[in-house]
Amino acid sequence: MDKNRQLLTVIVLFLALTAILSIVRISISMNNSGAKNNLGFPDNSPGIGVIQIYGPITTSGESGAFSQSGGSDAIVEKLDQMQNDPKIKAVVIRINSPGGTVAATQEIFRKITEMRQQNIPVVASMSDLAASGGYYVASACSYIFANQGTITGSIGVIISSPNFKDLFEKYGISMNVIKSGRYKDILSSSRELEDDERELLQSVIDNTYRQFLKDVSLGRNMPIDEFSDYADGRIFSGSQALEYRLVDEIGTYSDSIKKAKELARLEENAPVYLESTSPFDQFFKSLEGKISSFDTPAALLNHSLVEYRYVQ
Repeated sequence: MDKNRQLLTVIVLFLALTAILSIVRISISMNNSGAKNNLGFPDNSPGIGVIQIYGPITTSGESGAFSQSGGSDAIVEKLDQMQNDPKIKAVVIRINSPGGTVAATQEIFRKITEMRQQNIPVVASMSDLAASGGYYVASACSYIFANQGTITGSIGVIISSPNFKDLFEKYGISMNVIKSGRYKDILSSSRELEDDERELLQSVIDNTYRQFLKDVSLGRNMPIDEFSDYADGRIFSGSQALEYRLVDEIGTYSDSIKKAKELARLEENAPVYLESTSPFDQFFKSLEGKISSFDTPAALLNHSLVEYRYVQ
C-alpha cells in the first residue's frame, strides 16, 4: 500500500511539474513580441542565421532536456529551414568538432553546397577544433574563418577495431562464429585480419578518401594536386591552414558574422537569428525525441565505423 501511495505521489508531482512548465512556456511565448517565422524567431527584418556543429558528427546526435541534438539529421533540417526562410540571407556555421562518420558529414556538405548554389552565402567559423569531418563541412562554405590556435586539417579517413585475440587466448575465451559469407565477420575483435581482408578494407578507405579530396577541391575551388601532398591526416594550426589555403582568413566568430552580412549585402546592424535555447523549449523537445541505442558510447564500442576523425 505504501509503495502504491509513493508511486501515485511521484506521478502527481510529475504531472504538476509538467503543467507548471507548460504555463511558463506559454508565458514566455506570449511575452516575445512579434509573430514567429518557421524557425521560431521573431518575425523581423532580413538577417543571418547561425548553426552550431559541436562534437562528433553522426547521423543522430545525443540530445537531452537542456542540450540540442548535434546529429546531421537535425543540422540538415535547420539548414533547410533557413534555406526556405525568406528573412535568412546568409548563414554562419560555428564548428567545434573532431570529425565524424562519413555519410553524416557528407549530408551536411551537400546541403551547404545546395544553399550556395541558391546564392545563400554560408560562412564557417572554426572554434577550438574543426578537424577531419569538421574540416570537410567547413570546406563546403563560401568563406572560412579560423582562429590562429584552431586545430584543423586531418584530411583523411580511418576505420579501426580492437584486437583482443591475445587476451582471449590468455583467458581461454573463444568465439563461436556462424556466418553467411567469407567477410561477414571482418574486423572481428577475436582474431587477426587476413591479408585479403586488409586489402578489401583499404580499398574502401581509398575510395572514401578520394571522395573527401574531390569535395574539398570542389568546395575550395582548388585543384586536388595543390593540397594532396599535405592531405595525409596531418593537422594544422589556423595560421598554418591559412598558409596552405585551407581557410580564407584568421578571425573570430564576430568576424564571421560581419563577413556573412557583407556577403549578403546587409547592414551592419542586421539581426542575427539563433535557434531558441530556452531550457523549457529543450525540455519539451527532449520529451518528443528518442535516442537510438546505437548512438550511445557503449553501443559504439561494438561497431566499426568508417570515419573522418581526428585521432589524438
